[in-house]
Amino acid sequence: MNYAKLNLMKQLFLLSIVAGFFGWNFIAPTDVLAEKGYTEIEVADGGTVIGNVKYMSGSEAPGLNLYRDWELSDASKTSSEKLIVSKINNGLKNAIVSLTDISRGKKKVTSVIHPLIDQQNNIFIPRVLAILEGTTVDFLNGDEVMHNVHTRSLKNQPFNLGTTYKQRISKKFDYPEIIQLTCDLHKNTNAWIVVLAHPYFDMTDRNGYFEICDIPPGTYKFRVWHEELGNLEKEVTVNPKEITTIEFEYSQN
Repeated sequence: MNYAKLNLMKQLFLLSIVAGFFGWNFIAPTDVLAEKGYTEIEVADGGTVIGNVKYMSGSEAPGLNLYRDWELSDASKTSSEKLIVSKINNGLKNAIVSLTDISRGKKKVTSVIHPLIDQQNNIFIPRVLAILEGTTVDFLNGDEVMHNVHTRSLKNQPFNLGTTYKQRISKKFDYPEIIQLTCDLHKNTNAWIVVLAHPYFDMTDRNGYFEICDIPPGTYKFRVWHEELGNLEKEVTVNPKEITTIEFEYSQN
């Protein structure tokens, strides 16, 4: 009798595990959709936010000269490219500015022309890419040597694919997250793909400037992400059909 009860308890335990597994798989997709919470609307009276992201360092940072391009030797370019600061205005390149709390806005449109990440001279070009969820990215090997593209991702399907000279592969990124890319054959080769759930984002140019348009009037939290310097946030009020100027500043003593 005791053996029968023990066997019944084991069966109930196994059933609870199976039920929990299927229950998790059923609930998880709903949770992911709930995280997005973005509704497409017509934005007739939207405002525009333009701004600048700067890096103010106590010591001289590697810089990009507007007229002469790099003032660095070839050997030092790879190590410094994650922190590129303009010598013109201390503007920070490759920082991504986005709205973190917008729930209604313009239609999400992915480009028919796929963004491209090339591998040249053992470097990913560009180093940072910001895309809307659902975008397909092309990866090209521009070197006459073997490379691979290895992604570290949790929401999007990770992959690790080898490529030969002029080989191109395409991958679609459906879920918002920050993804690091590496080449396992060349250890100093790194890049980032930042996938966002809505179209209100921009990446700073070589002088640190960005522009985000067609924002429904309201007060929003703007966030800056940079691979080396982390995040900055600022609350900004957007008025109908007006241009608002803001500035973010990273500092290091």
